[in-house]
Amino acid sequence: MKKISVIIPNYNYANYINERLESIINQTYPVHEIIILDDNSTDNSVEIIEQFIEKHKNINIKLIANKKNQGVFAQWLKGIENITGDYFWIAEADDLSKPNFLETVIKGFDDKKTILSYCETERINEKGKVIEKNSKGWVDIFQTGIYDKDFIMDGNTFIRNQLSILNVILNVSSVVWKKGDYKKFFNAAKEFKVAGDWYIYSNVLKDGNVAYFCESLNRQRKHSMSISTIVNRDIEFDEITKIQNMINGWYKPSREIVYKQNIRKNFLFNEISNSKQKELKGFKRKNIAVIFPYPVKGSGGHRTVVQNVNSLINYGHCVDIYVGEDYVSTDCEMKKMVEAFYGKCLADVYVGIRMRKDYDLIFATAWTTAESVKYLKAPKKAYFIQDYEPWFEPMGNSYITAENSYKYGFYFITIGKWLCQKISKEFNQPAKYFDFCADLNTYRKLDNIKKENAICFVYQPEKWRRCTDLGMQALKIVKEQMPDVKIYLYGSKVEGNINFEAENLHIIPIEKCNEIYNRCKVGLCLSSSNPSRIPFEMMATGLPVVELYRENNLYDMPNESVLLAESTPEGLATAIMKILKDNKLQEKMSKAGIQYMKDKDLSQGFVQFTEAVMDMFEDNYDVGDSINKSYKKEIIVGDKNLKTTDGSDIPALYVSPNGPFMRKLVKIKRKLVHIRYMIFRR
Repeated sequence: MKKISVIIPNYNYANYINERLESIINQTYPVHEIIILDDNSTDNSVEIIEQFIEKHKNINIKLIANKKNQGVFAQWLKGIENITGDYFWIAEADDLSKPNFLETVIKGFDDKKTILSYCETERINEKGKVIEKNSKGWVDIFQTGIYDKDFIMDGNTFIRNQLSILNVILNVSSVVWKKGDYKKFFNAAKEFKVAGDWYIYSNVLKDGNVAYFCESLNRQRKHSMSISTIVNRDIEFDEITKIQNMINGWYKPSREIVYKQNIRKNFLFNEISNSKQKELKGFKRKNIAVIFPYPVKGSGGHRTVVQNVNSLINYGHCVDIYVGEDYVSTDCEMKKMVEAFYGKCLADVYVGIRMRKDYDLIFATAWTTAESVKYLKAPKKAYFIQDYEPWFEPMGNSYITAENSYKYGFYFITIGKWLCQKISKEFNQPAKYFDFCADLNTYRKLDNIKKENAICFVYQPEKWRRCTDLGMQALKIVKEQMPDVKIYLYGSKVEGNINFEAENLHIIPIEKCNEIYNRCKVGLCLSSSNPSRIPFEMMATGLPVVELYRENNLYDMPNESVLLAESTPEGLATAIMKILKDNKLQEKMSKAGIQYMKDKDLSQGFVQFTEAVMDMFEDNYDVGDSINKSYKKEIIVGDKNLKTTDGSDIPALYVSPNGPFMRKLVKIKRKLVHIRYMIFRR
């Protein structure tokens, strides 16, 4: 049995100390000793403690009562100096623990390198009623899921990725410590009003591992006298900054860590004093408006805008979304539509392009919205581009108007490198980009799904840039050459004219997409105006990708996990069958895709996007280094012998002419249409 000493700091907790002591002596894992430290309480705490000791003479309990108040960390240190066990537990006098707390948490020390072992905490009120079943909403603010299961982690990794952002060990009562020389850290912690425990954990864990148990075995009491609820917010802000800077000095922080650190501080920004806000010019939140095209169900572009709006709000900015007037929807109804189509939206949503407040920055998100932004008043204007939209239009007025929208002198942010270099070079405009990323919590390899000899295709006939006809012709060739191949279509509610065997899944949830990607051997996604995010989501699951060998795909697609083919049915079919027929190539491309995407979680893209927005408020806004092509392999050329056999793909211009009867019916129909037009015209 490991010898565990329990340290109980007490100050005016007469109402709770007896229940606390009972919860300790009733642990299923026996304690070695209990040391109670009273910090000159003014209530009858000492009397209650002495009565408890008298009642439990068979238990090794010691009371040390101060004649002068010394403070929290001085008490912790005094307790450590008086213990004789090999491990210690600082059990706050107003908290409680479930009976199996010690029995569970002590298991963390089965790993010889573990220094701290702690568990999840539930919160109770002054009367002991549970108000929160766990603290994950406080410690896992970025929803990483790391605290959903037990772990033992290297201390330096824990500091670098968790404690560098915020104090994720919310309550000392949840922690058991290995005895060590911590005196200098506990002494230094006396300088802090709020973050002293955070400072101690960060320093102690540099020399060992941390163990965590996800069951809520600790019960933290929150009441009106808790220090955390009455502390001055200015002091808290300064101490958060101090510890973040201290850890940044130990380990060079990534851009993602700095981004998350700023989000943590921005949570407090509105609660600090006006004088402190003026002092922190770099944290001043901005009012930002985003002009949004009318919502379309299943639109990945709209979803990307909403996700990046959420990242700006999480960073601390105030962001509103404006949608063009539809003469039907209220603001509330439009917000519900946006969330129904694209998930949680933290911004307020307004119908009608009439600004409800003054904004520091207004964003266009499509060429049609750029026309509105051009005439709106704001100190700064920006343009978030996800496709080269002139290519959506036939050459003419709309094409030229869309092209002219890149000449308005906005700040440009693009998804991907190709668009960035195109805007910079062809239009001489300031531009930055963020990488194509994927939600790696959703898109990942699933070991429990068996591979099928199957292809999945993003089938969206209503979107011309998706080259649906080209893709379908290629798939028909593949199906005729390899009849046992199964083909899944998804991405649209449109049925379409499908003239070969395929399963149309229509619009499916992202979890289902991940399942399909894991089930198939090839993913086909065609986009002619910028890469889609979909191929990168496919790569994250280990699915080899086939795309078009065109200018827009050469700057963002990696070499090893994608095949780019000439823009013909034969070229695409050749690339698809090349993968299907070569198991070694499949495996190589699969591993390469997972490796390429392992550091490209959505959060990384949010960091880049948010940094670009912040740079708009600085004097220098430029992408910096030149952008080079990432895909350097040869184009996959189609086998000219690959043709469909039934002639159904012959263009309509060359099909057999209609007979006399059919021609007469068409003439009658056209005459009726003309008569109807003339009647309504009058």
